Order: sequence, then C-alpha cells, then structure tokens
Amino acid sequence: MAASLQTKIVFPVLSTLKLPYLELVRWKSRGLFVRRKKPIKKWFDPKDTSWAEPILKHKKLKESQPEPEPSMLHMVYRMKSHYTRPYWEKDILKEYGLFEKAYNPVVLKNTPEINEKLRIVKHLIRIKPITFPYGLPKDEKDYKHCYLKENGEFIVRHRINDESDEVAQAWAEVRVVEEQEEEEDIWKMDKETIQREARKTLLTYRLSQEYFREKYVYKYNQDGKEHRYTGKDRIASHRQDWY
Repeated sequence: MAASLQTKIVFPVLSTLKLPYLELVRWKSRGLFVRRKKPIKKWFDPKDTSWAEPILKHKKLKESQPEPEPSMLHMVYRMKSHYTRPYWEKDILKEYGLFEKAYNPVVLKNTPEINEKLRIVKHLIRIKPITFPYGLPKDEKDYKHCYLKENGEFIVRHRINDESDEVAQAWAEVRVVEEQEEEEDIWKMDKETIQREARKTLLTYRLSQEYFREKYVYKYNQDGKEHRYTGKDRIASHRQDWY
C-alpha cells in the first residue's frame, strides 16, 4: 500500500514534466507503478523510409547502367564431386570433358542447347564468361603468345606489324633463336641437369652403386626358424618343403 501511495504521489509530478518515455502501468501483483518506455526504432515507424535509401540508390544505379553484352564463350570447370550423382548428370559431364578432373577449364560456346545442359549440372560446375580486354587475335601467329586467365580474361599479345629495317632485323634474330631451340636435341643434357642428378645421387646414398651391386645368396634355414615352414614340433609335417 505504501508503495502504491508513493507512486500516486510521484507520477502526477512526473507527468507535469511531460516526459514521453514514462507511463503508468497497473499489475495485479505489484499494483500501480511507473514504467519506462522503450524508444521507437526507425524501422518500426511506417513513415520513416530512411532504411530503404541504399536499396533505392542501388536500383537507380543499376537501371542507369547499360546491360552487358553476353559473352560468346564460356569457361566451365567442375568444382564438386560427381560421386552418387545420377547417370544423366554424369553423361553431360562426360560429353563436355568435365568428368575426369576437377578444376580443369573447358571452353564452350554460349548457345541455348549447351546452356540447357549446363543448367542440369549447375550445382557441380562453375561458369565464367570469357572476355577479351585486348581484343581478338588478328593473325594465326598471335595464338602462340595467348593465354586464358582464371577470371576468364583471354589475353592476346599482338605481333608488331612494322616494316622498318630495325624491326625486320629484330624479328630475324628472334626467328633464328626460335629455330635453334626447335632443332636442339631433347636428349642432350645441360650443366644444370647433370648437377641436379649428381646432387640427387649423393643425397640418396647411391654413389658408385653400379660398381658394388649386392649379390646375396640365401642359405637353407639361415634364420634358424624352420618351424615356420614345417610347423612347431613337427606339426603339419605332411606339408611339402618350402625349398
């Protein structure tokens, strides 16, 4: 009773201060008491739409940008195991060379027929569009120095089409070096290979092994455990001799 009387006296005084975060609550067990209100969150107020500003900004930015053109080729590789998968999924992987090794990139055309089959096994593979940041190859000789990166970029290094005497002389020197490399015998050993093999022989304790070959002659009952072959105490002596 004393607590309820104190509340009745204190609450009118607090209400005169016009504090919006206080309210008078009545409980059966505790009677009348003052409870502090929780502040209203921004997302709880239906009139406050500040939380949607980043979403609307991203939507406007996406609409302002033009849609990218679809790539002509796909770089596809398998990243999950095909174990316990149905036979039709395995047939698709075998058809496009994705069954044997994982993370082995394969280049495929961007056609509706191929895309429909890749959609069936999309949970096993990863598809990246192939882009050409430096353009397409202009000559067949350009393919010699082209390579495909992991992010799908096809890097092309074009040959210099200059007919000056200096460039012609430089290309002639390069051509001579390339022809010499092709004509070199693949069985010819260089200094680095001989040093590497000699170091390997030394570390594995095989030095002069070809001159000291082991010729070991085993003798009858050399270990003194003939019972392994005829049995202990002549048990199973009816078996044939081991020698």
